[in-house]
Amino acid sequence: MVAVREYPLASVHPDSSMSPEYRTTLVKLLADQARAELVAAHTYARWVSRVPDPEDKMALAGIAKEETEHWHQAIELLGELGVSPEAARRHQTRSRFYIWARLLVPRLTWLDVAMGALLVDAAAYILVEDFAQSSYAPWARVAQNILKDEEGHPDVGRRFLSKQIEQRGPVPVQRALQKWWRLSLNLFGPPVTRNTDLYLRLGLKFRSNEERRQIFRASLEPQVRGLGLEIPRLSRERYPFF
Repeated sequence: MVAVREYPLASVHPDSSMSPEYRTTLVKLLADQARAELVAAHTYARWVSRVPDPEDKMALAGIAKEETEHWHQAIELLGELGVSPEAARRHQTRSRFYIWARLLVPRLTWLDVAMGALLVDAAAYILVEDFAQSSYAPWARVAQNILKDEEGHPDVGRRFLSKQIEQRGPVPVQRALQKWWRLSLNLFGPPVTRNTDLYLRLGLKFRSNEERRQIFRASLEPQVRGLGLEIPRLSRERYPFF
């Protein structure tokens, strides 16, 4: 049975009376989003000095700036709720993905970064679409602005990858896609979690993980084929994907 949304779009404000359940869940989602934006900002920023192409350098610098602004906006929203940047860390979801990310980011190749700009940023966009319909008015407003910034990131990723295909041929790019396709599908998490009904009921999200994953596949599969690449075959067609 689908949870019934109890809080309409943009109906809750910082000075509204919030139940402990609502406030705790909102703070957790904002803290998680702040962390995700900062990881993205650091990933792109470290490559600005490393790519030789002037246009690529400018594109990366622009994305890094936007991701940093998004992190700062999430931190400001937490501040309005009385949560400092230091305290926000205590509210973040414990996720193996971020442990893995801390180890992986220093080892990323330029091809990895290009693939992430296409796939990971597209997955992030779909999640932020949910936040743009949030019952928490300040977060809905900020998320709508984030969507405007994020809209062009996959286009930049496609341009990066097209260059890689021209320079190196499709084989290494297809190999990278094999890794990042599975990772991107897994980013959405299990089809349903114990929090799914909670998020829907509180109006903090409006779709399940699986619904967002299917939207991602429907959007990205034509783009991947448009690059002349094949959709990777999966040995397991359900979460977790291998």
